[in-house]
Amino acid sequence: MSPAGRIVALQAGIGALCILLFFVVGRAAGTSAIMAVCCVLLPTMYYAWLQARTFNAMRVLLHGAVKTLLTLVLVAVCIVVFGIEPLGFFATFALMQLSYWLQSLSVANRHDR
Repeated sequence: MSPAGRIVALQAGIGALCILLFFVVGRAAGTSAIMAVCCVLLPTMYYAWLQARTFNAMRVLLHGAVKTLLTLVLVAVCIVVFGIEPLGFFATFALMQLSYWLQSLSVANRHDR
């Protein structure tokens, strides 16, 4: 599996766990966790899909900027249009973003061996 695919899988796993946890806390928190998963996972899947088809460094950089913009737009829509429960949304969002750091640790550990 590609590194981008591993990040998508890791984010999906973290997001699923957060959704389950926050639905135990309350319905609003669980719904907000679902929205956070969408705000993170959709742009990441888009970026991973495009990255697998592009070998041009400038295009990869452009797609990274588009991914960031898409993430910001989705977060704004969730906050303004749907309303969120802040703890469920932002905790899920932050934990899913940690997947990049966790993946880099995993890659560093493989290179050390």
